[in-house]
Amino acid sequence: MRRFAPILLAVASFGVSAPSAAVAGSTEQRLVVEVASVASTMGTLTLTEAVDGVERVLLGPVQARIGRSGVKRNRREGDGTTPLGVMRVSGAFGLAAGPMTAMPYRRVAKRDCWISDVADASYNTWVRRARCAAPNEDLYRIAVAGAYELALTTDYNTSPIVVGKGSAIFVHVHSYDAAGRTKPTSGCVSVSRAVMKRLFALLNPAKNPVLEVRLRR
Repeated sequence: MRRFAPILLAVASFGVSAPSAAVAGSTEQRLVVEVASVASTMGTLTLTEAVDGVERVLLGPVQARIGRSGVKRNRREGDGTTPLGVMRVSGAFGLAAGPMTAMPYRRVAKRDCWISDVADASYNTWVRRARCAAPNEDLYRIAVAGAYELALTTDYNTSPIVVGKGSAIFVHVHSYDAAGRTKPTSGCVSVSRAVMKRLFALLNPAKNPVLEVRLRR
């Protein structure tokens, strides 16, 4: 255990469009992803919680995959990096009819689409469209394939949305290659399905959880 220095952040709501700012508060839960170098595509994830100023480990460290191009402080759309820094965990989504979590939850349905096209006016938001074409993310198709069966959203590049800074930074279930090995992501953080189920159970919006991606100290 160690003393915990709270991170101040803006609390916002999870929804279809960019979250709206609300009151400021301090976080008590942190999802910490540590990587060995800026070129790493694999790291560890640990969930900690502060109780009376003392930080305790709730989960981990467990293996995590990150972007295929490693980590970067100032990422750009499509560069394959995971953003370094702290971002708020804003909500959850998946295939289940029920939330399985205290976090704000949305069930994925057909035609749900996360916009990654820098030329689209709905960049970095969840919309519903008759056709969800690349480079946008077909949330239902990816969920059925496994990766977004259980996923957490973050507020990366949402307040304000800066076109081209990057979209759809989630924590989700690993994807696997034909040999059954975990694959790097396009910028998200991925963990095993079992770990995602634990995160769904442990995260509490009242504790203002954040995701922190950092180089190993």
